[in-house]
Amino acid sequence: MRKRTLARTHLVPSCLHQPASALAIVAFAAGALQAQSPTPAWRSTAPQLAAQCRGAVSTARSTIDSLLSRPTAPGAFATIVRPIEAAAGQFFNATNTAASLLYLSPDKALRDSSSACFQLVSNFSVEMNADPRLYRASVQASKETLAPGDRMLVTRYVENTRHGGGALDSVTRVRTTAMLQRLSDLGREFGLALSADSTTITISDGEAAGLPAQFRSQLKPAKGGGLVVPVDESTVGTFLRNEPSSDVRRRYYVAYDRRGGMANIERLRAAVATRDTLAHLFGFPSWAAYQLDVKVAKTPERVLAFLRNLDRGLLPKARAELAALEPLARADGLGHPIAVWDVSYYSEKLRRAKYAVDAEAVRQYFPVEHVVRSVLDVYAELFGLAFDEVTPADAWSPEVKQYTVRDADSKREMGTIYLDLFPRPDKYDHFASFPLVTSRRLPDGSLEKPVAGIVGNWPAPGGSTPSLLSHGDVVTFFHEFGHAVATLSDTSSYVSIGNSSLRQDFVEALSQMLENWMWQPAVLKRVSRNVTTGRPLPDSLIARMIALKHFRDGMNGTGQVFYAAYDMALHSSGATVDPLPLWMRMKSELTPLPAVQGSLEAAGFGHLMGGYDAGYYGYLWSKVYAQDLFTRFEREGPMNRATGRAYRRDVLAAGATAEPDVLLRRFLGRPLSYDAFFREMGIAPTPAR
Repeated sequence: MRKRTLARTHLVPSCLHQPASALAIVAFAAGALQAQSPTPAWRSTAPQLAAQCRGAVSTARSTIDSLLSRPTAPGAFATIVRPIEAAAGQFFNATNTAASLLYLSPDKALRDSSSACFQLVSNFSVEMNADPRLYRASVQASKETLAPGDRMLVTRYVENTRHGGGALDSVTRVRTTAMLQRLSDLGREFGLALSADSTTITISDGEAAGLPAQFRSQLKPAKGGGLVVPVDESTVGTFLRNEPSSDVRRRYYVAYDRRGGMANIERLRAAVATRDTLAHLFGFPSWAAYQLDVKVAKTPERVLAFLRNLDRGLLPKARAELAALEPLARADGLGHPIAVWDVSYYSEKLRRAKYAVDAEAVRQYFPVEHVVRSVLDVYAELFGLAFDEVTPADAWSPEVKQYTVRDADSKREMGTIYLDLFPRPDKYDHFASFPLVTSRRLPDGSLEKPVAGIVGNWPAPGGSTPSLLSHGDVVTFFHEFGHAVATLSDTSSYVSIGNSSLRQDFVEALSQMLENWMWQPAVLKRVSRNVTTGRPLPDSLIARMIALKHFRDGMNGTGQVFYAAYDMALHSSGATVDPLPLWMRMKSELTPLPAVQGSLEAAGFGHLMGGYDAGYYGYLWSKVYAQDLFTRFEREGPMNRATGRAYRRDVLAAGATAEPDVLLRRFLGRPLSYDAFFREMGIAPTPAR
């Protein structure tokens, strides 16, 4: 997932992942605060960070106000829009790291200061996008004869200011601006509640006996006996796959799905009501219609037709997959129908019995240090890059690693990648790529060097025990590293049309395509090394893993369809829709298992509050592009260096200077085809597009 920027309200359009974001976390152009200050943002004191942030906002406001005070006339692009983009790019590159530390810094005082900076920057972004002078200048510039990149920049400015309220009357604009700022606050509070959630359950030594030894070694003893299990992203997969007791699995699952609590449900209710009111003020029938107006899909109706077609093909598969687990449950004496917390456990049993693939045995081949080194090597070879580790790293936490990235041929420095891979208190609770600094053309003609941060929550090493990853963990890392490489490969002249500003229902395609590499036998051998023997995955095990690629495709696919359809329904049903009953009803309709009574799953669905509202469908929509892009690598070879460099040149370097269909046609030499996507999903193609 690519982490979203400060949301749709920025002058600079956002891409996400952000997931990200998106999850209204800052993941924008950032870090130039480091260029303006003698120390990086994370080495500032809380008062220094606050002063720097206030100063950046004040400078940007006065600069942009001065530019907008000029008469709107022919030549508006050169005299108003382009200088404002330069000021906006400098501003966002000067504040984003500071505003991102609320999810990254171990220092509470710095996090609090960062949170205030986030709010200040977000509110300023809303204010600027609502400025009618900027809207008028952008519309005027759109009538001029412009170069393709300049025209795309103006298109984004017109879209952003129209969606920000710049075309509204003054009374309505004051109202919408306040509401957009409130949405940003709600998203920040929602995300902080998840980051700060420290839910645990206590299990007895007997209940822990079936868990992997490495996992048990990382658990702390409980007062009065037993072990304390953190309920978070770093434990959920391993625990539910391996815990033998259904009752203990239920306790964990319910605790996991109540993270964020009713307070987050209330924040979601408030956001949905505010969004619906805003949509009508902007002239749209729903928030979904408002959001999709500037995406590839364009209309909620087109998205819903896409999702219905998928669910028709996937739901029968999901039900069949669930039925295949029942004999194992009966043999185990489960004593009740398989519940959602039982699925991972019995799926793991079936995996071992039918495919002879033990997920814990596979973990032994993926120690973190080797995975990271080998993934860097694969990217280096494929895309013509070189990664040099910086020691000691200058980062926001001691365990973060830093790499300088260069073009392998020219030796030109391209930028920096940070890897922040292990959990710690109050850290962002998911896995995502943060584009901390994005490319832009500086006055001297050079490009500002981008910075990307990959933030995750892998199992932490325990003493002498190395951190071992599942194959799924490795796929996720390869995906997120693709986002980081996209950030560093960007050669766009403007932040607003760089890789941080790709259409949200396309942005994941760049990394979804790269997930295919983690199913290539030769690449799997490179990224694997047994922690004991030092040998790579054997051919026989790789063959069985590949045979498993589509294991549980139905259940996983219906889960994604449900999340996307729920998001669309939530943002198409009016201001008074109740998120909890809607969740319960739709989960029963679209997946083979009902929602758990008393669960508050929506309270932890960060995408709804971080920039993916009415946008979660983008993960499936973008996969159509991803699988089609991969067809050229299938034909020419996954590790074909010429093809990799062409992809870097024609797609990654271009950023958002062209629409997704143009980028795809440039790389493939033909229009988009859905065939590879339906083949990957394992369902029959449908004529509906």
